[in-house]
Amino acid sequence: MKTKLSYAALATTASVAMLAGISGANAQTGPNGVQYCTTTQVNPGHNDCVMPAASAPGGGSFPGSFLVPGTNTSFAVHGYIQADIEHNFGPHTGDTSFSANGVALEGLGITNATAQTHALNGGTTMTVKATRPNIETRTPTGYGELKTYIEFDFNQTAGSELGGNNDLLRLRQAYGTLGPWLIGQTYSLFADLQAYADTAAGAQDVGMLNTFNVRRPMVRYTWLAGNGVSVAGAIEQPTYAGSAFSTGANTASALVGTALNGVTVYYNLPRAVAAAQLDQPWGHVKFAVAGGATDIRQANVTAGGTLSTPNHQIGDYAATLSGHLNTWGKDALRGGLTYNYGAADFTSWNTQGSAVFNNTSGAFSVERTLSAYASYEHFFTGQWRANAAAGYMHISGNPFNVTCGAGTACPQAGMVRAALTSELNVIYSPVPQTDFWLEWQHAYRKMMSGANGTLNQVDAEFRFYF
Repeated sequence: MKTKLSYAALATTASVAMLAGISGANAQTGPNGVQYCTTTQVNPGHNDCVMPAASAPGGGSFPGSFLVPGTNTSFAVHGYIQADIEHNFGPHTGDTSFSANGVALEGLGITNATAQTHALNGGTTMTVKATRPNIETRTPTGYGELKTYIEFDFNQTAGSELGGNNDLLRLRQAYGTLGPWLIGQTYSLFADLQAYADTAAGAQDVGMLNTFNVRRPMVRYTWLAGNGVSVAGAIEQPTYAGSAFSTGANTASALVGTALNGVTVYYNLPRAVAAAQLDQPWGHVKFAVAGGATDIRQANVTAGGTLSTPNHQIGDYAATLSGHLNTWGKDALRGGLTYNYGAADFTSWNTQGSAVFNNTSGAFSVERTLSAYASYEHFFTGQWRANAAAGYMHISGNPFNVTCGAGTACPQAGMVRAALTSELNVIYSPVPQTDFWLEWQHAYRKMMSGANGTLNQVDAEFRFYF
């Protein structure tokens, strides 16, 4: 039994490391992979950093927890209050977070509505939607410690904030771990959170797995191989990501990722992910692969007066290499490189989904994406640090032969060709359990029609951990 318990504890530790990683040899993590911050430690760019005090005498089994009376379960409530003040220079993006997908466009192939959006310049937004409370428990069992974690934010709006602050509670994560097993909803095994930049934007650089498809239900198994090596595999819920585009009165339309005119994209099987990671005092390296099959199966699609019957299956996959290097002091260099062949679940920037289908000509093109991101963080003192970060991606795959004329909408204007993001910030932590950002954010995207747009904004972010 003693051997079993030791293995279970060891494998659980590996599961934690694979889930979110450790930024530096002296970092502490909870069973959910959340890093406990101090004013002199790296604050992960995915913004799941909490700063609990050490447990008081008679408290629970982990920092900031207490023992539930009459049980052997340790319980804790943590999280942070986050307030953002954003100002746009140029096209206004509203109160959504910084993203290349939100850049307003101008140029060939765009609609009048898109042109009007681009004409809306300036604007200041104040929001607390990103506030995140979480609940964590740990209970000893005969197979090791049973750990649970549930996390929320308020980034789901049902109405105008001016009309009643109708921001709804949204589930972000909910899972349990026992020994080497993790079951529930959390970050995809394909993502590498400890390679992400420490920015107010929060894992929004092009190339990172982020936004709508980063957290999903899954079953994961992790094995600690020794010498800092851990290996994990998971089956994950597909997100059915993608978009649909149409030329309106013209005859070509791209049908991917969502239902449109009877065309449906679906998955017969869960997505499969495998990863291996090496953690050392100098940093870490992670390699992950993912894939599956995407089906386009539906008849009776009318376009241009003709009837077509899409019948395609895409064998898709993605591979990524990422990591971080501790340079000197608490400074760190982070980054990653990803290649994606039609696996829309494993990139947030392939907005065409798995493929583009021209149901007039019958042309069919799998989307292929190459992307990279990098950042450097420098600590001036225990209270001041700064970051420079950037990401770039390029998409290929376009079966259309439609010329985009001025004032005429065309499908290429809804299909991304390339995107770039970058951020520069300074972060001040005047007292423990606070982080104050001042960050310049830049984004650019170019569509296959040649339409393009640029976003520049400044974000003052205030975070109070509890």
